[in-house]
Amino acid sequence: MWDPEHFPGADNVPWQLLIRARFAFEIDAVIASQIVHALAEVLPTKAVVQLSRAATQAVAAGSRAKVAPETTLGALSAAADFDDWCGTTWPRWPFPWPGPRRFEDLVDPIAVLTIDQARTFLGAASPEFQKGFGAALDDIAGGFAR
Repeated sequence: MWDPEHFPGADNVPWQLLIRARFAFEIDAVIASQIVHALAEVLPTKAVVQLSRAATQAVAAGSRAKVAPETTLGALSAAADFDDWCGTTWPRWPFPWPGPRRFEDLVDPIAVLTIDQARTFLGAASPEFQKGFGAALDDIAGGFAR
């Protein structure tokens, strides 16, 4: 059985939801949630709100098709890889001082790397979700990514 002692990052990844995912939109929702939470640590509040609205719309318009167990396992593996890189539990380095929450236009320099990891993680989602949410992620990245 998978538990926090045998699964690295189990306290950060909603692995219980991924293990039980049977439909594409369920996997997409977990992926969107993890990406939005990771980017909320490094982006201004206005950008995070825009990203979360795009994620909600993309999940709502997502596919209701059943997925194979291999797809669920691939998403679980991608979530673990993303969490290994983008785990944002306290304390994290670099420390968010003064932090993007105090200045609306301040972007943490680690945001560039986090967005690149989010794009990689997005590859485990359904193609419809990748198209919708990927466009929003590219809009948020603007001129500072790639």
